[in-house]
Amino acid sequence: MGAYLTSLGMEFRHWIAVEISACLPIPGRLHPSHYSLLYYTKGKAKTFRRIRTPIQTCRHCGGEVKDYGGHRDAMNPKGVNLKDVWSDIPPVRHWKFKSRDRRANALSTKILDRVVEMSTCPGELVLDPFGGSGTTYAVCEQKSRRWLGMEIDFAAEIVERLEGGGILNHKNDDYVEG
Repeated sequence: MGAYLTSLGMEFRHWIAVEISACLPIPGRLHPSHYSLLYYTKGKAKTFRRIRTPIQTCRHCGGEVKDYGGHRDAMNPKGVNLKDVWSDIPPVRHWKFKSRDRRANALSTKILDRVVEMSTCPGELVLDPFGGSGTTYAVCEQKSRRWLGMEIDFAAEIVERLEGGGILNHKNDDYVEG
């Protein structure tokens, strides 16, 4: 796939690992615990916006999870720079976040919200050639992005998602600079 995209003039930018433990261990294999997002652009990236994620706190006591090497006071109050491993993405397990007739794998809206905010500004175009359950398209609609997508199997799920279908979004507290 990478060689094909390069032949089309696409340039590899980032490999992002999204930590998600959404299945049971498979005997004789490593436990699958991430999705991979490959970020390509046509030529130099037109838009790349810095994302800051909230400083993690303990869900029980509310205290900060890390001490940042004793330099917490020197950190940006708007959050931590986004890294290429995302461990703050909730799995899509509850029906309120996916189609009732779900056959397509529904990704968290937080993943696509972050990708769309990082790589585009309102009015710009997003291409998703693997439409799945339509999460990318729904996020683009909410974020005022134009989108172009393809899918050969899950058209009904995509239409349901775009028409409102009662599917909720995951909370996203990211701060987008610029």
